[in-house]
Amino acid sequence: MLIAENGALWVGTDNGLVRKYNTTIDSYFTEDGLPLNNIWALTEDKHGKLWIGTYGGGISHYDGTHFTTISKTEGLIHNEITHLFLFQDSLYVGTSDGVSIVSVADKKVVAAATTSGDKPMRISGFFEFQNIVYATTYDTGIFALSRKRDSLNLIKVSDHSYIYAAYKKGDSLYASNKKHIAILSIHDLINEKKASTRIIKNQSIVWDYEENYKGELYGGAWGVFEEDGGLIKFNDDISLSKRITEISSSEVISLAYDDDLRQLFVGTKDAGVFRIFVEPIVKFVPSLHSKMVDITHFKGICVQLFDHGLKIEDTFINAAFFKKQEVAYVTTHINKLPKYEDFFYELEYNTPADQILFYGIKTSKEFIWVNTSIGLYKFRQSGKFDSYLPLHTLAFNFGPSDELIETNPYHGLRVYQDEKELKYSYYDTNNPTTPTDIVSTVVVGGTTYFLSVFKGLFSYDGAFTSFVDSKVWDEEKLRHSTTYGKGLAISNEAGDVFVIDETSGDFEIVEKISRKEIRGNALLFLDHYKEWLIIATEKGITFYNGEKQIFINEEQGILHPVYASSVQNDMLFLASDNGNYEVDLKKLLTTLDKIDTVFISKITVNDGVQSIPETSLRLGSQENNVAIHIATNAHPYPEKLTYAYRIKEDATWKEMSNQIIDLRFLEPGKYNIQVRVEDASTGQFVETTLLSLTIAAPFYQRWWFLLLTAIFFVAVVYFILDSRRKKQAVRDALEVATSKHIEELKTEALLAQMNPHFIFNALNSIQHLVVIKENDRASTYLTKFSKLVRANLNNAQRPFTTLQEELDYLKVYCDIENERHGNRVTVIFNVDPQIDTSQVEIPTLILQPFLENAFIHAFPPTIETPLLELIITAQGSRQVKYEIKDNGIGSQSFLTKSPTTSKGISLIKERLHFLNYDVTKCLTVHYTENGTVVTLLL
Repeated sequence: MLIAENGALWVGTDNGLVRKYNTTIDSYFTEDGLPLNNIWALTEDKHGKLWIGTYGGGISHYDGTHFTTISKTEGLIHNEITHLFLFQDSLYVGTSDGVSIVSVADKKVVAAATTSGDKPMRISGFFEFQNIVYATTYDTGIFALSRKRDSLNLIKVSDHSYIYAAYKKGDSLYASNKKHIAILSIHDLINEKKASTRIIKNQSIVWDYEENYKGELYGGAWGVFEEDGGLIKFNDDISLSKRITEISSSEVISLAYDDDLRQLFVGTKDAGVFRIFVEPIVKFVPSLHSKMVDITHFKGICVQLFDHGLKIEDTFINAAFFKKQEVAYVTTHINKLPKYEDFFYELEYNTPADQILFYGIKTSKEFIWVNTSIGLYKFRQSGKFDSYLPLHTLAFNFGPSDELIETNPYHGLRVYQDEKELKYSYYDTNNPTTPTDIVSTVVVGGTTYFLSVFKGLFSYDGAFTSFVDSKVWDEEKLRHSTTYGKGLAISNEAGDVFVIDETSGDFEIVEKISRKEIRGNALLFLDHYKEWLIIATEKGITFYNGEKQIFINEEQGILHPVYASSVQNDMLFLASDNGNYEVDLKKLLTTLDKIDTVFISKITVNDGVQSIPETSLRLGSQENNVAIHIATNAHPYPEKLTYAYRIKEDATWKEMSNQIIDLRFLEPGKYNIQVRVEDASTGQFVETTLLSLTIAAPFYQRWWFLLLTAIFFVAVVYFILDSRRKKQAVRDALEVATSKHIEELKTEALLAQMNPHFIFNALNSIQHLVVIKENDRASTYLTKFSKLVRANLNNAQRPFTTLQEELDYLKVYCDIENERHGNRVTVIFNVDPQIDTSQVEIPTLILQPFLENAFIHAFPPTIETPLLELIITAQGSRQVKYEIKDNGIGSQSFLTKSPTTSKGISLIKERLHFLNYDVTKCLTVHYTENGTVVTLLL
């Protein structure tokens, strides 16, 4: 066996190699790379790499991942390896016939040697003294190994033979021989003197030795053909070596000592590996008697009650003595024995000694009391018997004046004024304050408390009080009790524990410890030590101080059931089978924290092993099944460690199974893997963040893919919309063209309607001049009229004309109309200089009807100086305002309009509508008493 630097225990067996680290056990076989499954030797180099010696397959180097074999093929002197020994940078390989030296750095054989002669040089051990390596052999003596480069010289220093194993302790060599151990002076050996020898006789063959930090030497012994082996501890007086009885096997062949954790591992041929603590917190003290049912301490002495008698210090009082005292009392008090009809719990006086049931121990101020199935017994501190009482009680105690209080499971209760004379006061069950169905009692200060399994808590301080009846505490089913803190602790039938403060005189439950917080299902008893409450269950012992819990069980050495407890001088005594346990409370409850580090020992991703990162790990979107194996530094009680984890800060802790965080089907995102480790052996909690784990989003969730997808969809939508837009544009263009063509046809039709209207008016004017004999004027008028007709002919096919052409037309028209009115109307055209009249277009003849209306209707003779203005102004860059103003009769002309005039205006509105103008907005006519204003916005 070997304790590695990291605390792992390596065990070589005849069926493979085993590694135990805390609770994790791994096995290695030939299929994993071992040259052979039969392992005889193990050692570890300074690099933390393992060297394995097999019996028949040579040696193997293990780097944590791969095995590299070195055998006779690579220059090893023999393949049957018996011992390995590291010195400086060389590995000394002992075989069944010779020694080889292997370079640790190169993993190559650099030297080898064996003796000449008929006997094989079977190496039984190595040791180093004054920088020289020595080899012990089975029957060829002891040799110094002298190496020069690639050669190895064997220098015999002793003929001491039949050495099964050897160990150097100081300047002495322990050489195991059959039936004895020879202790040789190494100084004498190397100085070629006859070695002074001490002999440990009558000793089985010791196959391995280990020394602890105190210098105490242990030996693993196996007698081969005799069952006289086992684990041996050698005292300073070597004649007083003794066998450690905790190891049941007599075939001990290998030892390994862990100095950090102060524990010794014992390897056997027939019963596996045992562990021994050099400085145990828990010790078992065996007894010659069987089951110990109760234990207490009275005035410094230990009192133990067994299932067949009582032991007070060193005095044992057997069941026969108890029976004898009962018989003597019954014989002399035959007429005074308690009777069942007086509500006494009936005794069976014919019970033989070997069938007596011993219940428990109580102490009064001066006496030790034992209740049994045949009566109540009273002893002095010295162990001397005092008296017997024919009282059968399962629970009893004493009042404030040390008076005996006897409970009966089926009837009432008695308080004795004189127990020897059986003088008492009886409390009937009809009284609700009488304690009944009592299972436990405890005295706190001057008050005795009684716990009923059905009726709750009672107290007695000269008078009885029922806490249920007085409505102080309604908990009915109670079981165990102890003094604790400033009062007492009580458990109920369900396993909850209540801490009660009685110092102020008021009953106050200061804390409730839920059964869920206590390891175990059945609570056995309660006790206390200083500020610690002691809770025993079938699974072990819990120590609780309000802040943390410490738990001990078989891992610390409590291997058998416990039935009762007693605390004395910083020690907890536990009654058990065949003896009692002693727990060093001072050492246990002041133990330093044992968890130094929490780390990742292995990571698998999609069931494939992944290299362990330092702080963070980034995985692909499909690598979302992750198993993280957690470990701590080597721990003496690894089964006391419980692990929990969470993957987000605000998540709840989840318990792990097998120290593995198994994360399946993780969603893309970032996870902070946090671990919490609870050490029940010290009450320590450790929380740490082990790893920042990132699961990448799949490509379809990446920003670039989402962006490309968005661009693609935008492009598709744009393409569809653009295609629709273009198709709509084509349709709209067709509709516009059609509409425009229709509007042009309508405009032409309107113009065709307007031209005759204008001609009619013009001819009327010419006719008027001819009638009044104004021939010259008529001729001039006719010339101008011909120009207008020509202009009409030119514009007849044009819905729009330039503003300049329109103004030229209007000026000629106004001249003609003014000629009709004797040129009495002043006509003014006012054009905004910002307007380029040659570029601005206007619907053809759109203004002429308004000017015509002014000439016809606005200026009757009553208007002495008629004025007609056309004002054209720019309204921004896309609109022109046209105003036709006159100072005519205004609103009166609106009343005297002819149907012809109304038709002209309606034709203009219809034209504007066909040209897609909003007529209500672009055309307004405003009549006042001072004239008319027509506004046109185009």
